Amino acid sequence: MRFIGGLIALVILLAAVALMAASLVPASSYRGRIEAAASDAVGRDVTLGEKIDFRIWPRIGFHVTDLVVANPEGFDGDAFVDVEAADIAVDLFALLGGDVSVDRFVLQRPVIRLERKANGSANWEIAPAGDAAGEAESDAPAAGGGRSPRDLRLGDVRIENGAASYADGVSGARYDAEDINMSARLAGLNEPLEASGEMTFQGAPATFDLVVTTLGALTDGEEANVKLDARLGSSDVGADLQVVSADGAASFSGPVSIDAPDLPALAGLFGTELQDAPGFDSLTLSGAAAGDATAVRLEDLRIALDAIEATGAMTLELSGDKPKAVGSLRTGSLDLRPYMPPPPEAGAGFPEWSDAELNLRSLRNIDAELEFAADEILVNQIRTGQSRVNMSIENGRLTADLPQLQLYEGGGSGRLTVDASGAATRFAGYFDLRAVQAQPFAIDFLKNDRLLGVGALRLEFTALGDSQKAIMSSLDGEGGFDIADGAIKGVNIVKIAQSLKSVVDGGGFSPTALVAAVSSVGQPNDETSFTEFLSAFSISDGVARAPTISMAGPFFTMTGDGLVDLPRQTVDINLSPRVTDRTDGGDGLAFSAPLKITGTFNAPKIGVDAEALIADKAAGQGRRLLERALGGGASDGAGDGDGVESAAKSLLQGILGGAARNAPEEDDEGGGDNQ
Repeated sequence: MRFIGGLIALVILLAAVALMAASLVPASSYRGRIEAAASDAVGRDVTLGEKIDFRIWPRIGFHVTDLVVANPEGFDGDAFVDVEAADIAVDLFALLGGDVSVDRFVLQRPVIRLERKANGSANWEIAPAGDAAGEAESDAPAAGGGRSPRDLRLGDVRIENGAASYADGVSGARYDAEDINMSARLAGLNEPLEASGEMTFQGAPATFDLVVTTLGALTDGEEANVKLDARLGSSDVGADLQVVSADGAASFSGPVSIDAPDLPALAGLFGTELQDAPGFDSLTLSGAAAGDATAVRLEDLRIALDAIEATGAMTLELSGDKPKAVGSLRTGSLDLRPYMPPPPEAGAGFPEWSDAELNLRSLRNIDAELEFAADEILVNQIRTGQSRVNMSIENGRLTADLPQLQLYEGGGSGRLTVDASGAATRFAGYFDLRAVQAQPFAIDFLKNDRLLGVGALRLEFTALGDSQKAIMSSLDGEGGFDIADGAIKGVNIVKIAQSLKSVVDGGGFSPTALVAAVSSVGQPNDETSFTEFLSAFSISDGVARAPTISMAGPFFTMTGDGLVDLPRQTVDINLSPRVTDRTDGGDGLAFSAPLKITGTFNAPKIGVDAEALIADKAAGQGRRLLERALGGGASDGAGDGDGVESAAKSLLQGILGGAARNAPEEDDEGGGDNQ
């Protein structure tokens, strides 16, 4: 407002000088006096070129060249404003009546340099000589006195081929506009000020239409309506605000809208360089705004960032090094897929870990404290149900607390931390899920549908890396799972064990015979039903070790251990199912068959551990023979050397595999629990 008031003062002063000196020839001889008077009016040096033309009738008018208004001391550069040529025509009778009526005010090739220093002082604060800088009244003084004009009317007001710059020493921001062509019209201080124009702003084409309903109210510190429609590059900005300007600061309230199909380009126009990372591509928002230059509160907010559409309320804090968003939002779908590397191409089996860069540097673009309520969260192929997320982003570090997480018809809670502030991204997380349907979980994470049941999962982990491959190679943590009343499709452990028992009971078994026995019972529609399947595990450098695996179901129980090498996508698991003739898997006619699962995630293989089975068979036969020998010695006499020698021979034959042929027939029929 002081800047506008100073310009009005300068116009009035030049008009008064023109009225007094118009009859004098040459007018240029009075240039020094004009410059001195103008300098006193604005509190800084004003200089004019050699060419000064005046006229009185029918309007006071003058034409000047090379008009320069100096910068105050302490600001960069010599000139605050310099104008190649200015044409001004003022209504004489209105001026005599105390009003300013500018019929013509055309500035050709003006250059305006606005600057604010780190201490908050600005070079556009106009004060007449003798007043303290920034303490002059905002109303313009009339020529030759201190009375402000009663009214102001602007007719043909234009800027042709102008330029302007703004340097902010507080924020470090700088903005430049070139090729400015604009016009303004004002019928009176209580009438609308209308302005429109075009320019090149920060290298991008821009247009604007501005309406201020009552400029007089705005200059008097009262509320005025300001309507703006602007296009910056490919983005559209609209506002219909109630504005109050007082003590050099402006506050506003009213509806605003932004449509930025190229968000990085729009942010770049205002000095914010978004990180070159997936996401933050487009933004649209609308809402009721209230705030000032330091913060804006948005109510009834509708926002769409990339594929995320949300409603709610948010405050944008603008006083820091980067904007900070604080608020509460409601969204149907929190779609995080644009910020993830693309999923592997659809195909059969488990895909290899990608070494494509997982670029999460976009977390450095903004700080935030946001609460999300979402009907679903999408992360590549993973889709949750209704969930709540408390999200904090600070200097590239995201912490997402999930107090409510619905996943695969179950639920739970968790926390995920992603720190993208350093050279490599760090991850940490904790998830505790219950009543989860195992089959859809297995489809998304294991890329097969063979696991059925309802279970719980606990996982705590850390990792470091900027690709899937690097993350899996650095994964550390621990956890466990517990699945109830389910099944494993494609394999029937009971049938495998029964088939192996037939081979073993037939005598003379070999590894080849064992493999054939397992293969003979593998059918696509086979499955192993279980009542409980659980394990605990630890992870170090991507290798998960499960020292205790336990499964129980009708007619069997099973224990085991093993490891899963996540980086190499291989498995090596040892299982010991024990098949009985009882549905609860308890004692009864039983047979144990050591099994191994090896291979890759895409091609796992289940087979019998032949060495363990042969060793177990030999040990079992030896135990039976030793028990019989010791029992026979007790009844026939402890000193019968021939009996001991016979028992030892039978034991050796059993270890070598011949005992089955020499043992009595009834022993083979009833000794299954040792085989």
